[in-house]
Amino acid sequence: MRIAVVEDDTVVLERINKALLDGFEERGIQANITSFESGKDFIRIASRETFDLVFLDWHLPDGTGIGLLDWMKKYLEALPAVLMVTQRQEESDIIEALNAGADDFISKPFRPRELAARAFAAIRRRSLRTSATAQQNELEFGRIKLNSNREVAYVEGEEVALTRQEFRLAYLLLNQLGSPLSRSYLYEYVWGRSNDPNTRTLDVHIHRVRKKLKLTAENGWNLVSVYGYGYRLQTVDEPEAVIARKEG
Repeated sequence: MRIAVVEDDTVVLERINKALLDGFEERGIQANITSFESGKDFIRIASRETFDLVFLDWHLPDGTGIGLLDWMKKYLEALPAVLMVTQRQEESDIIEALNAGADDFISKPFRPRELAARAFAAIRRRSLRTSATAQQNELEFGRIKLNSNREVAYVEGEEVALTRQEFRLAYLLLNQLGSPLSRSYLYEYVWGRSNDPNTRTLDVHIHRVRKKLKLTAENGWNLVSVYGYGYRLQTVDEPEAVIARKEG
């Protein structure tokens, strides 16, 4: 679970981080938390990384949490779950934050266990919104079906042999269809470690998944590299797929 916390008060920042680490550990989930003390620092990293959840303070040295939320809606193709954590408590503030796109609003001082529970709930709601099939054992798109219990893939009803890493990569790409995913995000979710810039492990696995599952334009898919960021799997419009098949 990749989490960003934007908070300029170091004491509050430490409390949020500890609450999240403890709360997610209780649920058997490993939380990878990146802290930012300014909006500028967050934007610099968020422009090339993928986060599942973002905590925003309302008042920051160089702007506001609402301003950062507006930036995310404008420039990020896949909006993470967003929680506002602030001293503000007025009803009008809560309404403003929720109308701006925040998933929840938590007033300071907060209760650590409640904060972690609200974070987990926001992630769960986001997963359900991202894909109606995200919580199911089988994920099916067109001619491709993935069974997460058996970690088996099928293309047009025929079983396709995938390694565990290839299966995890395919499942993540299909489950986040249309969203650009950063290299470090893919490395962490598939291999459980950070990106190693000295290897092409991810690129090799992307090539294998594309070939084995036939993720090509003539089959209605487009698995592309996003320059300086990572990869994105998207569907091809039917006319484009027809043209690709004719050209092939």
